[in-house]
Amino acid sequence: MEIHRERNSCWRPMRAGYAKMKTVFLLILLAQLLALIYFVLTWGGTKYSNFLETPIHGTLKIHRRNSALTSSIFDTIYQYYQRLIDLNDFYFTIINPEACNAPVFLLVLVSSAANHLHHRHIIRTTWKQHRTGIKIIFVLGKIQDIILQRDIMKESDVYGDVIQGNFLDTYRNLTYKTMSAFKYMLYHCKKASYVLKIDDDDFVNMPLLLNFLKNDLSVSGTDNLFICNHLTGYRVNRNVSSKWYVSEMDLSDDFYPSYCAGWYVLLSPDVLFRLYETTQKLKYISVDDALIYGYAREKCNLVHTDFTRFTREYSELELGFNGTYDSLPLLFGGPNMSSEQIKKFWLYFRSRPVLKSLRDEEKSRTKVLSKNL
Repeated sequence: MEIHRERNSCWRPMRAGYAKMKTVFLLILLAQLLALIYFVLTWGGTKYSNFLETPIHGTLKIHRRNSALTSSIFDTIYQYYQRLIDLNDFYFTIINPEACNAPVFLLVLVSSAANHLHHRHIIRTTWKQHRTGIKIIFVLGKIQDIILQRDIMKESDVYGDVIQGNFLDTYRNLTYKTMSAFKYMLYHCKKASYVLKIDDDDFVNMPLLLNFLKNDLSVSGTDNLFICNHLTGYRVNRNVSSKWYVSEMDLSDDFYPSYCAGWYVLLSPDVLFRLYETTQKLKYISVDDALIYGYAREKCNLVHTDFTRFTREYSELELGFNGTYDSLPLLFGGPNMSSEQIKKFWLYFRSRPVLKSLRDEEKSRTKVLSKNL
């Protein structure tokens, strides 16, 4: 009996130590669970900016974050680098892996036709010029013209801002081009705070855009940012001679869902990732705007904010260069602008004062309307 009591007395402190360890372990698990619950609750956004949203999508809020997204959100896609929707052998024939070594506040992905060397030159020498924190990348497909390909290689060597996918550079392959642009961001420039996808025949009022991003949103980036010109009620084109033709075998719907006019789209990285990941699972159609910003957007339950009033399409008039746009903020030009128009816009806006915020837009619009009455 005495021996038995001694054995129990030896085990007593060990049991107490084990109980303490068990308590600590449970507390750690509880803390991790609480942290996970907090993350889930705050991921949808509780700290909203006061920026006025468009009435068309009145419930949407663009919200801020205090630090850049961690790379872990993109980790799941790394095994699919060679996949691009229905292509299983995708790769970049031209790429600069060091293009995003420096911090990137705004990544501008420009869809450019391979033979648009002059368009790219105009952008480099106008609205892109001398801007720190901005990285511009021109996105091309492959071509069969050996001389033109040689010129593109030289262009890439000089500027380091060209990427080229191994799909043919044709209008029917525009969806591949946009998705390859998204792929570049996710794999090679994933720390960018904001992403602007735009066509090479458009104008960007870059000083005002930067003020909007920094002052109306956040210098550290935002979540849930999805800005474009809103389109709705568009019928699927069944005319075989049209460049927008889509066969009934590829798409049985008569109308597209609401989507973005893809000549410009402004995104936060989390939205870009969700659009990219979802589009990878859809059947390919060549109308990239409808597929990515319509069908994929619907599946992601994303809502875009219409910024038509901040584009040249708002007035449907030629810029008069008479002071009108000093008080009516303009962020983007419009589709199919000529090089001469882009240069003229840039020369005009670079000489004008820049609004610090788009919060003054309503006041400015009221002033313009009162002048016209």
